[in-house]
Amino acid sequence: MSPQVQITPKPQAELGALYLGGEPHVVHCHYYNHFLQTAVEDAEALYPVEEVLVWTAQEIAHNLFSHIFQEEKVIAPEDRKSVVEAIFTQCGYGKVSLSSITEKGGEIGTPYEHYAYTYEATFPRRLKGKRGVSYFAQGYLAGAIEAVYDLPLGSIHSEQIACLTQGDSEVRWRFWRGEKPLPLSPSIGAGAVQPGELPHPPGSSFPASQIRDGFLKLPLSADPETGLIEAFGVVLTLIPANYYALISERHLRRMEKIAGTEVRPLILDMLIESGHVCAFNTLGGIMQSAEWDAIVRPHLRNPEDWLYGITAIMPALGWGLPSWINPPTAQKAELRLTNWYESTALAALPDGERTLDHSPFARGLFSGIMALLYEARLNERRLSFDGHLYRQLFQEGRVYEGEFTKSRLLGAPYDEVVVSRTR
Repeated sequence: MSPQVQITPKPQAELGALYLGGEPHVVHCHYYNHFLQTAVEDAEALYPVEEVLVWTAQEIAHNLFSHIFQEEKVIAPEDRKSVVEAIFTQCGYGKVSLSSITEKGGEIGTPYEHYAYTYEATFPRRLKGKRGVSYFAQGYLAGAIEAVYDLPLGSIHSEQIACLTQGDSEVRWRFWRGEKPLPLSPSIGAGAVQPGELPHPPGSSFPASQIRDGFLKLPLSADPETGLIEAFGVVLTLIPANYYALISERHLRRMEKIAGTEVRPLILDMLIESGHVCAFNTLGGIMQSAEWDAIVRPHLRNPEDWLYGITAIMPALGWGLPSWINPPTAQKAELRLTNWYESTALAALPDGERTLDHSPFARGLFSGIMALLYEARLNERRLSFDGHLYRQLFQEGRVYEGEFTKSRLLGAPYDEVVVSRTR
């Protein structure tokens, strides 16, 4: 019988984080996953993007499963494979079987993988011959295979050889022992953690901690057949937080090396926009859900309470501990971010290995939240997040912009963000 392993990420309230296998995990939806990945993948003609999208996942998964196998005393390779399969599903990545994998490698195929399945269902089919979209799972499984057989990081090479997005019936990857190890870096693990608390908003009795605790109790369960987590009108994943932070950092670094610092504003804007898209789809869906109605709506009196409510659930998503410096208005909002997951990851990088000096995700996210309430007026009506509304609202650009006034990545004790209306 396979060992019973606690595979649900464990919340740590003082960090606003969710931990599994020594790695912080965060909840994100398929819209954000695809937007951020596409921002990187669009540079495939300039550098081999697999070295960012696949290798980063491999580094993290190697550490994650090595940690779990040691902590849970899972020794036999077949038992370890069962643990990998279970966690792959519980985190919403899909369904896989490692039964044909040996220490020399092998192939894995599945009709259910988060990135390919949701891309095929949401976006136009990709041109035949273009690479598949399952970069994360490819690297994640490569790192897992290394951990299963106690192989050094970088031992397993991989490629995706079939994808739903090209009309294939399944996603399929090939794994093999390389003659030379890949030049991978050990995972940063928990990162530069920053304990704090989730205070009540200033001048308000809004029960932020109660809201957070209510959402922490919600089960985010994967469908047993597909291994996908469908909730709040989107498809969710629990992906290691460091993956998102590091692919953003590494993509910016690669692009600046190729095109110079002149490309920086363009890359930053794409990363910011990914957070803006996340606000509309993930958080917009949450604010129209039955769970929101049950846990949060009884405490809502005005748009500001909606802002307090949505930031109160962020620790339950593993994003960190946001707090309001001053009461927000339709023109301006000021927030302090403690243990914000991008900053916590990037602050752990050695000197000289960090190009980002703030969290672009946070800039876009809080700008999008402000637009949801004060421009789209989500608190007054039910919205349809089919893309049409987004294009209608932002055809002339974002309505709000966020700027970091203080950043942990520049030596400040906290991140502080100001979001202002621009038009």
